[in-house]
Amino acid sequence: MTDYLKKALLMVEAAKPASGFRPETPQEWRNAQKASEELGYAMFRQGGLDEKSARKLANEIYGGLAGFLLLDIAFRDDRDE
Repeated sequence: MTDYLKKALLMVEAAKPASGFRPETPQEWRNAQKASEELGYAMFRQGGLDEKSARKLANEIYGGLAGFLLLDIAFRDDRDE
């Protein structure tokens, strides 16, 4: 296992919210988003991208508002609809 994948998995583990599933606080959302971005970076590196390209692509997809929206959709609970 590569160092960047180990780091990403540790970040995902550390980002688990107190509720056990859905982030509730702004800090939990930030932690989840950072972990998601790092996991994306590791995935792109595993796919053969160089460090700079992988970091840029991971940030574009999983960072900022786009990344927040992806997380929000992933954690949505649609059972009430």
